[in-house]
Amino acid sequence: MVRGFAASTLLMLSGCGPAETPASTAAETTSPACPTGSPLPITGLCSDGSAPLFRAIDSGIETFAPRCVWRTEEVSLSPAEALVFRAQNCSGEGWDHMLYSHVAGYLKVRQSSLPEADSGFALQIIPLATGETAEQAALKTLDKALGGQRDRCEVRLLTRRKLAGRAFALAPNAELEAELNAANPDEPWDACGPNGVTMDAVQFWEGRKYHALFHMLGQDTPFWDPASFTFYRKGNDGVWSKSD
Repeated sequence: MVRGFAASTLLMLSGCGPAETPASTAAETTSPACPTGSPLPITGLCSDGSAPLFRAIDSGIETFAPRCVWRTEEVSLSPAEALVFRAQNCSGEGWDHMLYSHVAGYLKVRQSSLPEADSGFALQIIPLATGETAEQAALKTLDKALGGQRDRCEVRLLTRRKLAGRAFALAPNAELEAELNAANPDEPWDACGPNGVTMDAVQFWEGRKYHALFHMLGQDTPFWDPASFTFYRKGNDGVWSKSD
């Protein structure tokens, strides 16, 4: 079971708090001016972590320490597509800077002092086929589940996650869940494959227009804001604009 890379304890699968309204009424395209911070090398977006840069943010997330600040991060998915999000930079506290990279469909993260082999998983990014839903893409991952579970897992909506898209999980149906609880009364259990649920960590799906996202937050609060993941596409004029 893959685990996210994080920093302090998070609640389990259902999350907490009401869904947050996406933070974006500003212009959908990048501005040539960057009044605060500095332009990022791929999209030219400002590095200041400003809320209008993202489809949504979770404004309830507190920084880990007084000198931690929100900064804009970006990774290239292709020459014409980038994933942009906000994350805490705690270099002011003397902490290692976090480095983010896109590798084979995954967003990976590591401390700058660690080798790339020690990277953790933050997000799986699955482009959707024409007419395909995120739920349909998620169900395909059940081929990695235990044979006895594949037909006993279902899509379960999560209504209390703060995300730009719709949150859901691949979870055991009522019968399978009762069996797992009975067989593991004092131990955590996993179900529905590596993209399903585990009582050991926080992981869930998010549906977007063009992508299915599998969030892997692990056991602790991550440095990044899961609500802020925003796709940008580069137009023929060279301008980067929000996608989904």
